[in-house]
Amino acid sequence: MSDATSQFDDLVATLNQFAAPAATEPLAFGDALDSLGHNAYTLTATLAILPFLQPIPLGLFALVGSAAFIALGLQLYKGEANLALPQKIRTVTLSLRMRQALVNTCLNIIRFFRKLSKPRLSFLVEGRTKEKVGGFIFIMVGLLVAIPLGGVVPFKNLFPSLAVLFYCTGEVERDGLMVIFALICLVLTIIFYSLLAYLILKFGVVAFNHFFWK
Repeated sequence: MSDATSQFDDLVATLNQFAAPAATEPLAFGDALDSLGHNAYTLTATLAILPFLQPIPLGLFALVGSAAFIALGLQLYKGEANLALPQKIRTVTLSLRMRQALVNTCLNIIRFFRKLSKPRLSFLVEGRTKEKVGGFIFIMVGLLVAIPLGGVVPFKNLFPSLAVLFYCTGEVERDGLMVIFALICLVLTIIFYSLLAYLILKFGVVAFNHFFWK
């Protein structure tokens, strides 16, 4: 059994544990996070990005997600073994039904991306290089999803979400090409946001809103 297959099976087992009934329901996110063990960075990022994949603007939740990714990124960049999140994020509760829905979605996404991946350019997903690149990606995603666009742009966080999923897949599968795809998604996000900012400045928020929704 290859290292990638072993790590994937380990991730599946950990996710299933995350979705299992707890003694106290609803379960605090911090307590659920503690059960992830050494997979905390990859799984927390994958679970946290799922709400950003849908088209509806997330409002204040986007700021919570932003803070979570910045915290993830800073700690990963520093190479800290144990993941710690702000207390306000740790106390967010997740029902059993919500955890199971998140895990099922997460597993489906991981299996899909896994079909596109194989071990290559492994130097990008090893040691300190992996931690620094991953930390940079998470920090950038945290900053980008926090940028307000007036709540008018559907799927505005698609590229940042893909960046996280590409990186996490690359980390699990030891696929450095996936990490490169993640960095490309960040560049595309910056280009996309810059274009949107230009349109807002040029045509105004009202006209821009009308253009996107009507």
